[in-house]
Amino acid sequence: MTNNSIEPLNIGNTINTAFRLYRDRFQTYVFFAVRACLWSLLPLVLQLILSQLLYQTITPEQGSDIGLRLFLFPVQIFSAAKYLFNSAVISRLAFQDIIYQPETAGQAEKKVKPKMWRLWWMQVLIGLLGAAIILPITLSLVLVSFIPILGVLLILLASFCLPVFFLWLSARICIAELPLIIEDNLGSWQAIKRGWHLTKNSAWRIVGVIFIASLLIIPAYILSVALASIPFWFNSSEDWQTLTENPLFFRQMAMFSYGLITIFLLLSILLVPFWQSLKSVIYNHLLDQKKNDGGEY
Repeated sequence: MTNNSIEPLNIGNTINTAFRLYRDRFQTYVFFAVRACLWSLLPLVLQLILSQLLYQTITPEQGSDIGLRLFLFPVQIFSAAKYLFNSAVISRLAFQDIIYQPETAGQAEKKVKPKMWRLWWMQVLIGLLGAAIILPITLSLVLVSFIPILGVLLILLASFCLPVFFLWLSARICIAELPLIIEDNLGSWQAIKRGWHLTKNSAWRIVGVIFIASLLIIPAYILSVALASIPFWFNSSEDWQTLTENPLFFRQMAMFSYGLITIFLLLSILLVPFWQSLKSVIYNHLLDQKKNDGGEY
């Protein structure tokens, strides 16, 4: 094993590189982000339309709502797969740019499309893995909560340790889609293991990258909520004391909901390419680090 390792993952350089990739191919990335976000909205739009057509309301009764959800379940699965596919195309385009082997949008789509359902199944496996971890922890905390003093202490300890643990766990699996769409002949579980192997010594640096990037983006979400809540700014304090009697309140609530959905959709379209580019930069750095250290490529 060689001793001349490249520098560890640098937070500032990683974020700057992701922004540069995003800026250089903005139109292409946003095109796929629009497709991804529209696919993710399809089940909700269909539910609203069908509820209005079948039940003359956007909130059908509980029994009919269950039937409608079952009817839309295959659509939700397909929409999720299409969302993951379009997002993954952005990651592949970004990675190919990083290694100076750029691809066109059509070439990237052609490479990623056969792996669409493997991407979906990988997310299912990650969800099952998370559930397998969360359920025993939750059950244990419920059981110890009946112990007067020790239970309180353990719950307080868990409230501190668990977020830290899940941050570390998220960093270990956050790039799993990259091996799947870049490397050949990998299945969903193999891609998760590959991502786990690559992030072995870099988890906390990845947490740092994601944390700093999130700090840069959070103000945009706060501003979005403020803009969507404009209809409420003109209420007097007396209105808020009699909300249920205010005939404008429910109209304002609808305006707020639709405004929030619209603004969050636009934000997602702009931010999905950045996050996908960021993961590609991290993945490329980890590959270089493994090769330079003499490890498995």
